Amino acid sequence: MKDPEDFEAVLRRDLLDAVREGAACAQNDDENDRDRQAIEDERTFIARFGFDRPRRYRESLIKLKHMSDLTDREIRLMHRTFSLRSDAQGVQLNASRGLAILGRVVLGILCLQLINVWVLAGHASMPAPMLACRFSGLMIMLLAMGWFVHWAYIRPWQIQQRTRAQ
Repeated sequence: MKDPEDFEAVLRRDLLDAVREGAACAQNDDENDRDRQAIEDERTFIARFGFDRPRRYRESLIKLKHMSDLTDREIRLMHRTFSLRSDAQGVQLNASRGLAILGRVVLGILCLQLINVWVLAGHASMPAPMLACRFSGLMIMLLAMGWFVHWAYIRPWQIQQRTRAQ
């Protein structure tokens, strides 16, 4: 490295790598600290996940979170959809395949309803502003129902399948 500019570039790159590595370690320490606090303190666990479990299940849930690479939001979703099972072995994912299939069937029916609304709107004999209001209302309602069905029935199964593939 005869050129001082090359030396500065290498030094700058090494310094940036060291800063990134230090930031990653600090973030990991913060995460481990938050996990320890959630295991130790019931209120911290409730604030973080939105539900309560005994200490041994809290430990098991945090371990499952790290082993399966789950986010806090995914754990809350799995709890709300009754897809977490607590037993003697600890906490496990327990999403229902039948509900996922039912959710896909319901989404198919909602898609047919969307098509039906679209076709009926094309053949309606009412004034355009009234038609637009009714059409928009029905579309929003059907899309909201589809969003709910996806998150309540299909998403827990997808999360479970992703974690099993890892």
